[in-house]
Amino acid sequence: MTTNGNLPPIDVWQAEAMRVTVFPSDVVPTDRTSWWDDIVGLPPETVIARPKVGQYQARGDFEGRLLALQIQPGRVEWVLGPLAKPMEDEESALPSLGPFPEVLQSLSKIVIPWLHLAPALQRFAFGAILMQPVDSIRSGYTLIQKYLASSVRLDTEASTDFFYQINRPRPSKTGIPSLRLNRLTKWSVQVIRRMTMTIGSEGGAATRTLGEDAACRLELDMNTVPDFSGVLPAEHLESLLLELTDLGREIAQKGDV
Repeated sequence: MTTNGNLPPIDVWQAEAMRVTVFPSDVVPTDRTSWWDDIVGLPPETVIARPKVGQYQARGDFEGRLLALQIQPGRVEWVLGPLAKPMEDEESALPSLGPFPEVLQSLSKIVIPWLHLAPALQRFAFGAILMQPVDSIRSGYTLIQKYLASSVRLDTEASTDFFYQINRPRPSKTGIPSLRLNRLTKWSVQVIRRMTMTIGSEGGAATRTLGEDAACRLELDMNTVPDFSGVLPAEHLESLLLELTDLGREIAQKGDV
């Protein structure tokens, strides 16, 4: 593993959730969709279909994570999230699918082949919620300051409730004329407390704190700008996905650049 200056390696970021979202130019008929079977190769564990309102959801286990295909009017989404586990099996209260690059590779196994089946698209987005565990909220502020060194000066000792959001658009390098990409990021530090509750014989309740987990939190939303006119060329969709995910990787490696 290599580091970028004083910043940790990219695989220190743990993915809490990850998605690819597309916006078709026409309504997707949910009653004829076989995308899950075509791409995943195994039947979903649960399916919820509401054809009258154009909604469909299939969910199942994929490489130890919960994969979901969600269709609604004007929007199709592939999402990776955590499988439900008993609380006693969790060493930390921070949900994790695994290191960012590993989870991205897993999602790409689904999305890349699906792009060859996808309908005509007007917009395309890649999103992720990333967590980097730290010892305390103060050490979290110190670390997040390094990622935001060029844009924010944070009083790491006296500050509380820190939240920073910014969009830094860039032109696309895919060759699609006039296409620009939003690079929206949200930065914060959070603490999750693990607690138990005991109900007494007379109905009273007692709570006990088992511990707490702090983490730097980074939300990525890399997307094509909404004012792009026309349809995204099908032959460029795979390179567009790679460009959006590379922009997310760049921010996770280098910070707010």
